[in-house]
Amino acid sequence: MDEEANALTRAKTTAVAAVIIVIALVFVAGAMAFNRSPDLLNAEFRIILTDSMDGEPTDFEIKTIPKDSLIAVHKVSATEVRDLDVGDVIGFKSALVGGNNVYHRVVSVDEGKQTFTTKGDNATATETVSFGNVTGKVVNVSHPAGQVISFVKSNTLLVMFCLLLLAIMAYAFSFLLSNWKG
Repeated sequence: MDEEANALTRAKTTAVAAVIIVIALVFVAGAMAFNRSPDLLNAEFRIILTDSMDGEPTDFEIKTIPKDSLIAVHKVSATEVRDLDVGDVIGFKSALVGGNNVYHRVVSVDEGKQTFTTKGDNATATETVSFGNVTGKVVNVSHPAGQVISFVKSNTLLVMFCLLLLAIMAYAFSFLLSNWKG
């Protein structure tokens, strides 16, 4: 009888864990669908939606950023903004896109006017950004991770259905194992 109770407890634990994972994934997918990012240790994660940074690889730390890449952005303070330099890829609020964040490379710095001139690697136009409009510095890029997240965002219902199906299968498998006589 003890084995049966333990097997039932394991099956319930597996089912609860599957439900928690599905709820967490729904939460993360929902947050990313509304352009929100979890704030982790003064960093945020974003998906690049355009090809403006998908130019020829450069000699800078961030070589290039293809469309649908996942980027890690370190939020910069007012004092850290002064440490940014030519070649850094920064995030800033842009009036050209309704106050949304844009991620472009710094091509020049004017300390006197406290501005950066930025340009996408695949763009021709530059944009002048005041130090106060800078929101962060791109510190890492992952194109494969971004592609997975973009797929999940554009196919949320399909992914949720597959996760639900996997949770049901895990529960059924656990139930069958717990009741296996033999």
